[in-house]
Amino acid sequence: MRKFLSALADLSAGLLFVLVALLDARVLLQSPHLVYLCFPLLVTVALAVGYWRGLRNVLPSWLTAVLTNIPLLVLALQFFSGRNKPFILFPALTFVFVSAGIAMTRLRARAWALTAVIVIAGIAGALAGPRFVPLVVPSKNVKEKPFPFTINLADGTTISSRDLGGKIVILDFWATWCIPCQHELPALQRIYEKTKGQRDVVFVAVDGVITDAPGDSGDSLERATAYFRRFGYSIPLAWDGGAVLERSFGLAGFPTLVVVDGYGQVRMRRVGYVGSEDLEAILLGKIEELRAEDGGVRK
Repeated sequence: MRKFLSALADLSAGLLFVLVALLDARVLLQSPHLVYLCFPLLVTVALAVGYWRGLRNVLPSWLTAVLTNIPLLVLALQFFSGRNKPFILFPALTFVFVSAGIAMTRLRARAWALTAVIVIAGIAGALAGPRFVPLVVPSKNVKEKPFPFTINLADGTTISSRDLGGKIVILDFWATWCIPCQHELPALQRIYEKTKGQRDVVFVAVDGVITDAPGDSGDSLERATAYFRRFGYSIPLAWDGGAVLERSFGLAGFPTLVVVDGYGQVRMRRVGYVGSEDLEAILLGKIEELRAEDGGVRK
């Protein structure tokens, strides 16, 4: 009975890691300032849980480390799939530091030793936070063969790939129901306002019909237009009602940023959005890179 209660306590303690992971993903990783706290918080809680369970547990150390990590591992496997596979690092870290906390208890380590481990791990974790973001939302530089396409704007006009020849085109594929898209659009609006006077740069926000809910018909032109009007976005809006552009550009999810050069070649792809990334520097840097290329943009 005692072992059963101890195992139940281990599993319950693991729920703390779930709360920390959700806080990391939803809050800390979304801020360029708070991102530095992402891993230090996770590591500190893992060490504290390990130390606490080491003092009171009657189970083998390895079993305690496994049991406390089961809730977070289940969360990681269930929700952090696809492009979010790097989040599997979270349960890996908690397993290591729970084990370390238990080991310090069993070795009768003094308080200063535990404090030193927390400080060192916290500093390393703070440095790792910003470096973790590109793993979640990587910028993939490519050079894909051009193909003809047509963009149907919300005002009823159309733009063809032929019309866009010689211009750098930034296509943002988004949807009103997509939470990362909602967070990304204000940043894109700021970048658009900085570039809208540049004749060789074209921004288009393409609202798509792909949905993550079976049976859901997705967005409509009216819904997308109302959303832009509600938040005051002035980026040229398009609607991909037949999902033609989504299939043509091989979308893997929302939001997806695609940068096309003056020859119609896709030169960069980004899937997803995390608020702590410097999207402005990334996009403006890519624009300047394409401008600087010999023959990269037709005059």
